Amino acid sequence: MSFHTASALLRGAFLIERQYAASQLPLVLSMIRGNMEEHQPVALTSRQQTPKRVLVKSAAANKVTNVFVLNPYQSPERLPYDSIAMVNIIGPVLKYGDICSYGTNQINDLIQRLSLSDRVVGIILNIDSPGGQADGTGMLYDTIRAANKTKPVVSLIQDGMAASAGYWIAAGGREIYCTQATDMFGSIGAYTTLYDFTEYFANEGIKIFEIYAPQSPDKNKDYYDALAGNDAAIKNKLAFLVDQFKASVTASRGPRLKAKGDEPFTGKMYNAKEAKSMGLIDGIKPLSGVVDRITQLINLKQ
Repeated sequence: MSFHTASALLRGAFLIERQYAASQLPLVLSMIRGNMEEHQPVALTSRQQTPKRVLVKSAAANKVTNVFVLNPYQSPERLPYDSIAMVNIIGPVLKYGDICSYGTNQINDLIQRLSLSDRVVGIILNIDSPGGQADGTGMLYDTIRAANKTKPVVSLIQDGMAASAGYWIAAGGREIYCTQATDMFGSIGAYTTLYDFTEYFANEGIKIFEIYAPQSPDKNKDYYDALAGNDAAIKNKLAFLVDQFKASVTASRGPRLKAKGDEPFTGKMYNAKEAKSMGLIDGIKPLSGVVDRITQLINLKQ
């Protein structure tokens, strides 16, 4: 775990499945206690220079399509013309990445370069994420939506999930597919966790004195109000964030979205069949079927 990850888990709003977030807290505690070595976010190795080709045989055309997996450190200019680029968005969503995942800022830059490359005709977002940090998620969604104006971007979940921030990102795609009936979608909502370390530091023999400038009566007020039992201000901030999330999903899914009362905007998760009935996804297809669909979308634009 890197410092960026620990910091993100201890602050800010989260768009993530609670079960995953809870599983990371022991790691954060170990880092706070100095019992865990810090690791830097994933970096380029020499073997990552050339994009990896995925052999996908088209079911419709009975031929192999050029599909290449790229990471943020690879250039689209190394691809042959008429390539479909696949971008992995795997694991927790963090703005600056971690040991085994790239940050939304890095993926954002990659999507921009792919959208401008004359060698790339379509993009697949290969997503399996429980969600994560709110910061950077809306930015990546906007970039994906903009990329769709130049070439089709399709989101794909392969035996996994697109939850919370993961679904917000997936919703940026023109269409969303999955490969398994057990794939999960949704968790459209937000929360934050506040930590009071007063007793911990007291047990360590540390006294903390906070002194504020007389001009700063509202600095950190929301935090201390919440610790005292008044969380209204923080709830208002979370409500604003969720409104942006809902607006993005509504705009991207359009008339395909079939709301049932307040659902799917209550934070609930749905399996593939349920998600399809509510318009959160467009169907279940194997990777080859998604490649065929992107090819159709490319031909429709020509």
